[in-house]
Amino acid sequence: MNQLLKWAEPKFAILAVVLFTGALGIASYSNPSFQIARGIGGAVGGYTPSPVETPLKLLRYGIYLVTVLLLIARFKSVVRPVARDPFLWGLVGLVVISFIWSDFPSISRKEGILTLMNTLFGVYLASRYSLKEQLKIVAWGAGITAVFSFLYTLAFPGSGIEQGIHAGAWRGPLMQKNLFSRLAAMCALPLLLVAFKYGKQRVWLWGVFGVAFGLIILSTSKTALVIFLTLLMLVPLYRALQSTNSAMVPLVIVLILVAASGATWLVTNWASFLASLGKDATLTGRTYIWEFVMDSIQQRPWFGYGYYGFWQPGGEGENVKYYVRLTLTQAHNGYLDTAVQLGLFGFSFFILSLITSYIRAIIWARLDRSVEHLWPIMYVTFLFMYNQTESTIIETNSIFWILYVSVTLSMKYVVQHQTLAAEEEYKQLGLLEQN
Repeated sequence: MNQLLKWAEPKFAILAVVLFTGALGIASYSNPSFQIARGIGGAVGGYTPSPVETPLKLLRYGIYLVTVLLLIARFKSVVRPVARDPFLWGLVGLVVISFIWSDFPSISRKEGILTLMNTLFGVYLASRYSLKEQLKIVAWGAGITAVFSFLYTLAFPGSGIEQGIHAGAWRGPLMQKNLFSRLAAMCALPLLLVAFKYGKQRVWLWGVFGVAFGLIILSTSKTALVIFLTLLMLVPLYRALQSTNSAMVPLVIVLILVAASGATWLVTNWASFLASLGKDATLTGRTYIWEFVMDSIQQRPWFGYGYYGFWQPGGEGENVKYYVRLTLTQAHNGYLDTAVQLGLFGFSFFILSLITSYIRAIIWARLDRSVEHLWPIMYVTFLFMYNQTESTIIETNSIFWILYVSVTLSMKYVVQHQTLAAEEEYKQLGLLEQN
Protein backbone atom coordinates (compact mmCIF):
# COMPACT_ATOMS: atom_id res chain seq x y z
CA MET A 1 0.00 0.00 0.00
CA ASN A 2 2.80 2.40 0.93
CA GLN A 3 4.61 1.62 -2.31
CA LEU A 4 1.46 2.25 -4.32
CA LEU A 5 0.93 5.58 -2.53
CA LYS A 6 4.56 6.52 -3.10
CA TRP A 7 4.13 5.84 -6.82
CA ALA A 8 0.74 7.55 -7.13
CA GLU A 9 1.34 10.76 -5.16
CA PRO A 10 3.72 12.48 -7.60
CA LYS A 11 1.28 11.71 -10.44
CA PHE A 12 -1.52 13.17 -8.33
CA ALA A 13 0.55 16.32 -7.74
CA ILE A 14 1.41 16.69 -11.45
CA LEU A 15 -2.26 16.26 -12.41
CA ALA A 16 -3.24 18.94 -9.90
CA VAL A 17 -0.59 21.36 -11.20
CA VAL A 18 -1.87 20.92 -14.76
CA LEU A 19 -5.49 21.30 -13.66
CA PHE A 20 -4.84 24.51 -11.69
CA THR A 21 -3.15 26.16 -14.66
CA GLY A 22 -6.64 26.42 -16.14
CA ALA A 23 -5.49 25.17 -19.54
CA LEU A 24 -7.61 22.01 -19.43
CA GLY A 25 -10.71 24.19 -19.04
CA ILE A 26 -10.36 25.30 -22.71
CA ALA A 27 -12.32 28.50 -21.99
CA SER A 28 -11.43 29.87 -25.43
CA TYR A 29 -13.34 27.05 -27.12
CA SER A 30 -16.76 28.43 -26.11
CA ASN A 31 -15.87 32.13 -25.97
CA PRO A 32 -14.96 33.68 -29.35
CA SER A 33 -12.26 36.30 -29.03
CA PHE A 34 -14.17 38.88 -31.08
CA GLN A 35 -16.62 39.12 -28.16
CA ILE A 36 -13.85 40.31 -25.83
CA ALA A 37 -14.26 43.98 -24.99
CA ARG A 38 -11.92 46.57 -26.44
CA GLY A 39 -9.18 47.68 -24.13
CA ILE A 40 -8.10 45.62 -21.16
CA GLY A 41 -11.26 44.14 -19.77
CA GLY A 42 -13.42 41.05 -19.94
CA ALA A 43 -16.11 39.63 -22.16
CA VAL A 44 -18.98 41.72 -23.48
CA GLY A 45 -21.45 38.90 -23.94
CA GLY A 46 -20.62 37.13 -20.69
CA TYR A 47 -18.77 33.90 -20.08
CA THR A 48 -19.96 30.68 -21.72
CA PRO A 49 -18.92 27.51 -19.83
CA SER A 50 -16.83 25.06 -21.85
CA PRO A 51 -18.04 21.47 -22.37
CA VAL A 52 -15.50 20.15 -19.85
CA GLU A 53 -16.09 22.70 -17.08
CA THR A 54 -18.39 20.54 -14.94
CA PRO A 55 -16.18 17.40 -14.87
CA LEU A 56 -13.11 19.56 -14.21
CA LYS A 57 -14.90 21.26 -11.31
CA LEU A 58 -15.67 17.84 -9.83
CA LEU A 59 -12.04 16.85 -10.34
CA ARG A 60 -10.89 19.98 -8.47
CA TYR A 61 -13.18 19.14 -5.56
CA GLY A 62 -11.77 15.61 -5.59
CA ILE A 63 -8.22 16.97 -5.45
CA TYR A 64 -9.13 19.21 -2.53
CA LEU A 65 -10.69 16.27 -0.69
CA VAL A 66 -7.64 14.04 -1.23
CA THR A 67 -5.38 16.92 -0.18
CA VAL A 68 -7.21 17.38 3.13
CA LEU A 69 -7.10 13.63 3.83
CA LEU A 70 -3.36 13.49 3.10
CA LEU A 71 -2.69 16.51 5.33
CA ILE A 72 -4.69 14.94 8.19
CA ALA A 73 -2.84 11.64 7.77
CA ARG A 74 0.52 13.44 8.04
CA PHE A 75 -0.49 16.13 10.48
CA LYS A 76 2.81 16.12 12.41
CA SER A 77 4.83 16.81 9.27
CA VAL A 78 2.49 19.66 8.30
CA VAL A 79 2.76 21.75 11.46
CA ARG A 80 6.33 22.94 10.97
CA PRO A 81 5.97 24.18 7.34
CA VAL A 82 2.70 25.95 8.19
CA ALA A 83 4.46 27.99 10.90
CA ARG A 84 7.13 29.35 8.56
CA ASP A 85 5.16 32.34 7.25
CA PRO A 86 2.67 33.92 9.68
CA PHE A 87 2.10 36.86 7.32
CA LEU A 88 0.79 34.50 4.65
CA TRP A 89 -1.73 33.10 7.12
CA GLY A 90 -2.74 36.61 8.14
CA LEU A 91 -3.61 37.27 4.49
CA VAL A 92 -5.47 33.96 4.10
CA GLY A 93 -7.34 34.63 7.34
CA LEU A 94 -8.60 37.96 6.00
CA VAL A 95 -9.70 36.23 2.80
CA VAL A 96 -11.74 33.67 4.73
CA ILE A 97 -13.49 36.14 7.06
CA SER A 98 -13.89 39.05 4.61
CA PHE A 99 -17.50 38.01 3.93
CA ILE A 100 -18.30 39.74 7.23
CA TRP A 101 -17.80 43.20 5.70
CA SER A 102 -18.19 42.34 2.01
CA ASP A 103 -20.97 43.88 -0.09
CA PHE A 104 -21.40 40.38 -1.57
CA PRO A 105 -21.03 38.09 1.46
CA SER A 106 -22.12 34.86 -0.25
CA ILE A 107 -19.57 35.33 -3.05
CA SER A 108 -16.78 36.30 -0.66
CA ARG A 109 -17.56 33.31 1.59
CA LYS A 110 -17.55 30.84 -1.31
CA GLU A 111 -14.40 32.21 -2.95
CA GLY A 112 -12.68 32.46 0.42
CA ILE A 113 -13.29 28.77 1.20
CA LEU A 114 -12.07 27.73 -2.25
CA THR A 115 -8.94 29.85 -1.85
CA LEU A 116 -8.29 28.27 1.55
CA MET A 117 -8.47 24.85 -0.13
CA ASN A 118 -6.16 26.16 -2.84
CA THR A 119 -3.73 27.24 -0.12
CA LEU A 120 -3.88 23.82 1.53
CA PHE A 121 -2.71 22.18 -1.68
CA GLY A 122 0.33 24.48 -1.57
CA VAL A 123 0.84 23.37 2.05
CA TYR A 124 0.66 19.75 0.88
CA LEU A 125 3.41 20.31 -1.68
CA ALA A 126 5.62 22.07 0.88
CA SER A 127 5.14 19.42 3.56
CA ARG A 128 5.37 16.35 1.32
CA TYR A 129 8.11 17.20 -1.19
CA SER A 130 11.55 18.77 -1.07
CA LEU A 131 12.24 21.78 -3.29
CA LYS A 132 14.09 19.47 -5.69
CA GLU A 133 11.05 17.21 -5.95
CA GLN A 134 8.69 20.18 -6.22
CA LEU A 135 10.67 21.64 -9.12
CA LYS A 136 10.43 18.35 -11.01
CA ILE A 137 6.68 18.10 -10.36
CA VAL A 138 6.06 21.70 -11.43
CA ALA A 139 8.29 21.26 -14.51
CA TRP A 140 6.33 18.17 -15.54
CA GLY A 141 3.05 20.02 -15.09
CA ALA A 142 4.37 23.08 -16.91
CA GLY A 143 5.68 20.97 -19.79
CA ILE A 144 2.38 19.13 -20.21
CA THR A 145 0.51 22.45 -20.09
CA ALA A 146 2.79 24.09 -22.68
CA VAL A 147 2.60 21.18 -25.13
CA PHE A 148 -1.17 20.84 -24.65
CA SER A 149 -1.66 24.57 -25.26
CA PHE A 150 0.49 24.45 -28.38
CA LEU A 151 -1.32 21.43 -29.86
CA TYR A 152 -4.74 22.80 -28.88
CA THR A 153 -4.08 26.07 -30.70
CA LEU A 154 -2.89 24.24 -33.81
CA ALA A 155 -5.98 22.01 -33.73
CA PHE A 156 -8.43 24.86 -33.04
CA PRO A 157 -6.86 28.05 -34.43
CA GLY A 158 -10.25 29.75 -34.53
CA SER A 159 -10.46 29.43 -30.76
CA GLY A 160 -6.79 29.57 -29.75
CA ILE A 161 -5.84 32.61 -31.84
CA GLU A 162 -7.31 36.07 -31.24
CA GLN A 163 -9.67 37.36 -33.93
CA GLY A 164 -10.66 40.71 -32.49
CA ILE A 165 -8.58 43.69 -31.46
CA HIS A 166 -5.47 41.51 -30.97
CA ALA A 167 -5.95 39.51 -34.17
CA GLY A 168 -3.20 36.95 -34.70
CA ALA A 169 -2.07 36.81 -31.07
CA TRP A 170 -2.21 33.38 -29.45
CA ARG A 171 -4.44 32.96 -26.42
CA GLY A 172 -4.34 29.15 -26.41
CA PRO A 173 -7.05 27.52 -24.27
CA LEU A 174 -7.48 30.63 -22.08
CA MET A 175 -9.86 33.57 -22.47
CA GLN A 176 -7.36 36.28 -23.35
CA LYS A 177 -3.82 36.59 -24.66
CA ASN A 178 -2.45 38.36 -21.57
CA LEU A 179 -3.69 35.56 -19.32
CA PHE A 180 -2.12 33.06 -21.69
CA SER A 181 1.22 34.87 -21.87
CA ARG A 182 1.39 35.00 -18.07
CA LEU A 183 0.80 31.23 -17.92
CA ALA A 184 3.39 30.61 -20.66
CA ALA A 185 5.98 32.67 -18.76
CA MET A 186 5.29 30.70 -15.59
CA CYS A 187 5.61 27.40 -17.48
CA ALA A 188 8.89 28.41 -19.08
CA LEU A 189 10.53 29.23 -15.74
CA PRO A 190 10.72 25.75 -14.10
CA LEU A 191 11.42 24.18 -17.50
CA LEU A 192 14.43 26.48 -17.89
CA LEU A 193 15.85 25.51 -14.49
CA VAL A 194 15.32 21.78 -15.08
CA ALA A 195 16.84 22.05 -18.57
CA PHE A 196 19.91 23.73 -17.06
CA LYS A 197 20.37 20.77 -14.74
CA TYR A 198 19.45 17.83 -16.97
CA GLY A 199 19.50 19.27 -20.49
CA LYS A 200 22.78 17.65 -21.52
CA GLN A 201 21.35 14.18 -20.90
CA ARG A 202 17.82 14.98 -22.03
CA VAL A 203 17.81 17.33 -24.98
CA TRP A 204 14.01 17.11 -25.19
CA LEU A 205 13.83 19.29 -22.07
CA TRP A 206 15.23 22.20 -24.06
CA GLY A 207 12.66 21.42 -26.75
CA VAL A 208 9.76 21.66 -24.30
CA PHE A 209 11.24 24.85 -22.86
CA GLY A 210 11.44 26.16 -26.44
CA VAL A 211 7.72 25.46 -26.87
CA ALA A 212 6.89 27.43 -23.71
CA PHE A 213 9.13 30.33 -24.71
CA GLY A 214 7.64 30.27 -28.21
CA LEU A 215 4.17 30.61 -26.71
CA ILE A 216 5.29 33.82 -24.96
CA ILE A 217 6.37 35.25 -28.30
CA LEU A 218 3.25 34.03 -30.14
CA SER A 219 1.04 35.70 -27.53
CA THR A 220 2.63 39.04 -28.60
CA SER A 221 2.65 40.15 -24.96
CA LYS A 222 5.46 42.64 -24.45
CA THR A 223 4.99 42.51 -20.69
CA ALA A 224 5.51 38.73 -20.53
CA LEU A 225 8.51 38.96 -22.84
CA VAL A 226 10.18 41.74 -20.81
CA ILE A 227 9.61 39.90 -17.54
CA PHE A 228 10.89 36.58 -18.82
CA LEU A 229 13.96 38.12 -20.47
CA THR A 230 14.65 39.83 -17.15
CA LEU A 231 14.48 36.47 -15.41
CA LEU A 232 16.89 35.06 -17.98
CA MET A 233 19.36 37.86 -17.20
CA LEU A 234 18.98 37.23 -13.49
CA VAL A 235 19.77 33.49 -13.70
CA PRO A 236 23.57 33.95 -13.96
CA LEU A 237 23.46 36.65 -11.28
CA TYR A 238 21.50 34.46 -8.91
CA ARG A 239 23.99 31.69 -9.72
CA ALA A 240 26.75 34.10 -8.77
CA LEU A 241 25.07 34.59 -5.41
CA GLN A 242 25.72 30.93 -4.76
CA SER A 243 29.48 31.26 -5.19
CA THR A 244 30.39 34.74 -3.95
CA ASN A 245 29.69 37.08 -1.08
CA SER A 246 30.46 40.20 -3.11
CA ALA A 247 28.10 43.11 -2.50
CA MET A 248 28.22 43.96 -6.21
CA VAL A 249 26.03 41.04 -7.22
CA PRO A 250 23.00 42.08 -5.10
CA LEU A 251 23.51 45.66 -6.28
CA VAL A 252 23.42 44.63 -9.95
CA ILE A 253 20.34 42.49 -9.25
CA VAL A 254 18.54 45.47 -7.71
CA LEU A 255 19.49 47.68 -10.67
CA ILE A 256 18.18 45.11 -13.14
CA LEU A 257 14.91 44.73 -11.21
CA VAL A 258 14.42 48.50 -11.09
CA ALA A 259 15.18 48.86 -14.81
CA ALA A 260 12.94 45.92 -15.71
CA SER A 261 10.11 47.30 -13.56
CA GLY A 262 10.42 50.60 -15.40
CA ALA A 263 10.43 48.84 -18.76
CA THR A 264 7.38 46.79 -17.74
CA TRP A 265 5.52 49.93 -16.73
CA LEU A 266 6.47 51.65 -19.98
CA VAL A 267 5.36 48.86 -22.33
CA THR A 268 2.15 48.45 -20.33
CA ASN A 269 1.29 52.15 -20.22
CA TRP A 270 2.79 53.29 -23.50
CA ALA A 271 -0.42 55.02 -24.55
CA SER A 272 -0.62 57.06 -21.35
CA PHE A 273 3.04 57.99 -21.69
CA LEU A 274 2.51 59.22 -25.25
CA ALA A 275 -0.57 61.15 -24.15
CA SER A 276 1.48 62.92 -21.46
CA LEU A 277 3.85 64.02 -24.23
CA GLY A 278 0.99 65.33 -26.34
CA LYS A 279 1.15 62.44 -28.80
CA ASP A 280 -1.78 60.49 -30.19
CA ALA A 281 -2.32 56.98 -28.89
CA THR A 282 -4.91 54.32 -29.67
CA LEU A 283 -4.59 52.11 -26.59
CA THR A 284 -5.88 52.81 -23.11
CA GLY A 285 -3.28 52.73 -20.34
CA ARG A 286 -3.76 51.07 -16.99
CA THR A 287 -2.81 54.20 -15.07
CA TYR A 288 -6.37 55.55 -15.35
CA ILE A 289 -7.70 52.36 -13.76
CA TRP A 290 -5.13 52.56 -10.97
CA GLU A 291 -6.06 56.16 -10.16
CA PHE A 292 -9.75 55.33 -9.71
CA VAL A 293 -8.98 52.15 -7.75
CA MET A 294 -6.75 54.14 -5.36
CA ASP A 295 -9.62 56.56 -4.82
CA SER A 296 -11.83 53.60 -3.91
CA ILE A 297 -9.20 52.29 -1.49
CA GLN A 298 -9.26 55.62 0.36
CA GLN A 299 -12.98 55.15 1.01
CA ARG A 300 -12.45 51.79 2.74
CA PRO A 301 -8.77 51.81 3.64
CA TRP A 302 -8.43 49.19 6.38
CA PHE A 303 -10.30 46.06 5.30
CA GLY A 304 -11.41 46.86 1.75
CA TYR A 305 -14.57 45.71 -0.01
CA GLY A 306 -14.26 42.00 0.66
CA TYR A 307 -12.63 39.17 -1.24
CA TYR A 308 -14.00 39.16 -4.82
CA GLY A 309 -16.44 41.85 -3.69
CA PHE A 310 -15.18 44.91 -5.52
CA TRP A 311 -15.51 43.99 -9.20
CA GLN A 312 -18.86 42.23 -8.95
CA PRO A 313 -21.68 43.63 -11.14
CA GLY A 314 -23.41 46.25 -9.04
CA GLY A 315 -20.40 46.63 -6.74
CA GLU A 316 -18.17 49.64 -6.14
CA GLY A 317 -16.01 48.62 -9.09
CA GLU A 318 -18.82 49.71 -11.41
CA ASN A 319 -17.73 53.30 -10.79
CA VAL A 320 -14.25 52.52 -12.11
CA LYS A 321 -15.70 50.74 -15.13
CA TYR A 322 -17.92 53.75 -15.85
CA TYR A 323 -15.10 56.28 -15.76
CA VAL A 324 -12.58 54.29 -17.81
CA ARG A 325 -15.24 52.89 -20.22
CA LEU A 326 -13.91 49.34 -19.94
CA THR A 327 -15.31 46.00 -18.79
CA LEU A 328 -13.03 45.05 -15.92
CA THR A 329 -12.63 42.11 -13.55
CA GLN A 330 -9.39 43.28 -11.91
CA ALA A 331 -7.22 46.37 -11.42
CA HIS A 332 -4.39 44.88 -13.52
CA ASN A 333 -2.12 45.40 -10.55
CA GLY A 334 -1.97 42.71 -7.90
CA TYR A 335 -0.98 45.05 -5.10
CA LEU A 336 -3.89 47.41 -5.74
CA ASP A 337 -6.32 44.52 -6.11
CA THR A 338 -5.21 43.12 -2.76
CA ALA A 339 -5.61 46.55 -1.13
CA VAL A 340 -9.05 47.23 -2.62
CA GLN A 341 -10.36 43.77 -1.64
CA LEU A 342 -8.65 43.28 1.73
CA GLY A 343 -7.58 46.79 2.69
CA LEU A 344 -4.23 47.99 3.95
CA PHE A 345 -4.15 45.09 6.42
CA GLY A 346 -4.28 42.55 3.59
CA PHE A 347 -1.83 44.55 1.51
CA SER A 348 0.60 44.76 4.45
CA PHE A 349 0.39 41.04 5.14
CA PHE A 350 1.28 40.23 1.54
CA ILE A 351 4.13 42.75 1.31
CA LEU A 352 5.64 41.48 4.56
CA SER A 353 5.29 37.89 3.33
CA LEU A 354 6.87 38.77 -0.03
CA ILE A 355 9.81 40.62 1.54
CA THR A 356 10.41 37.82 4.03
CA SER A 357 10.27 35.22 1.27
CA TYR A 358 12.65 37.15 -0.96
CA ILE A 359 15.25 37.65 1.78
CA ARG A 360 14.96 34.03 2.81
CA ALA A 361 15.22 32.95 -0.86
CA ILE A 362 18.48 34.89 -1.28
CA ILE A 363 19.97 33.25 1.79
CA TRP A 364 18.59 29.88 0.72
CA ALA A 365 20.21 30.21 -2.72
CA ARG A 366 23.59 30.84 -1.07
CA LEU A 367 23.40 27.67 0.99
CA ASP A 368 23.66 25.35 -1.99
CA ARG A 369 24.89 25.70 -5.57
CA SER A 370 22.23 23.43 -7.01
CA VAL A 371 19.66 24.71 -9.48
CA GLU A 372 16.84 23.63 -7.18
CA HIS A 373 17.87 26.28 -4.65
CA LEU A 374 17.28 28.95 -7.32
CA TRP A 375 13.63 28.00 -7.75
CA PRO A 376 12.32 30.02 -4.76
CA ILE A 377 14.13 33.25 -5.65
CA MET A 378 13.23 32.95 -9.32
CA TYR A 379 9.55 32.39 -8.59
CA VAL A 380 9.31 35.14 -5.97
CA THR A 381 10.94 37.52 -8.49
CA PHE A 382 8.45 36.42 -11.16
CA LEU A 383 5.54 37.09 -8.81
CA PHE A 384 6.91 40.45 -7.71
CA MET A 385 7.27 41.65 -11.30
CA TYR A 386 4.05 40.27 -12.74
CA ASN A 387 1.89 41.83 -10.06
CA GLN A 388 2.82 45.24 -11.40
CA THR A 389 0.58 44.64 -14.41
CA GLU A 390 -1.69 41.68 -13.55
CA SER A 391 -3.41 40.40 -10.42
CA THR A 392 -1.34 37.34 -9.64
CA ILE A 393 -1.37 37.30 -5.85
CA ILE A 394 -4.19 35.39 -4.20
CA GLU A 395 -6.86 33.96 -6.49
CA THR A 396 -9.32 31.09 -6.43
CA ASN A 397 -8.08 27.86 -8.05
CA SER A 398 -4.83 29.57 -9.02
CA ILE A 399 -1.56 27.78 -9.80
CA PHE A 400 0.29 31.05 -9.13
CA TRP A 401 -0.93 31.20 -5.53
CA ILE A 402 -0.28 27.48 -5.00
CA LEU A 403 3.34 27.85 -6.11
CA TYR A 404 3.88 30.88 -3.90
CA VAL A 405 2.54 29.02 -0.86
CA SER A 406 4.62 25.92 -1.58
CA VAL A 407 7.80 27.93 -2.19
CA THR A 408 7.58 30.19 0.84
CA LEU A 409 6.63 27.34 3.19
CA SER A 410 9.36 25.04 1.82
CA MET A 411 12.27 27.25 2.85
CA LYS A 412 13.26 25.99 6.25
CA TYR A 413 14.73 28.24 8.87
CA VAL A 414 18.13 29.16 7.54
CA VAL A 415 20.09 29.27 10.79
CA GLN A 416 19.83 25.53 11.21
CA HIS A 417 21.03 24.87 7.67
CA GLN A 418 23.87 27.33 7.97
CA THR A 419 25.03 25.55 11.12
CA LEU A 420 24.91 22.18 9.41
CA ALA A 421 26.75 23.56 6.38
CA ALA A 422 29.43 25.08 8.62
CA GLU A 423 29.86 21.77 10.46
CA GLU A 424 30.25 19.94 7.15
CA GLU A 425 32.82 22.46 5.99
CA TYR A 426 34.76 22.12 9.25
CA LYS A 427 34.72 18.35 8.88
CA GLN A 428 36.15 18.60 5.39
CA LEU A 429 38.91 20.89 6.68
CA GLY A 430 39.69 18.51 9.51
CA LEU A 431 38.76 21.08 12.16
CA LEU A 432 35.89 19.03 13.57
CA GLU A 433 36.01 15.40 14.54
CA GLN A 434 34.13 13.08 12.22
CA ASN A 435 31.30 11.11 13.85
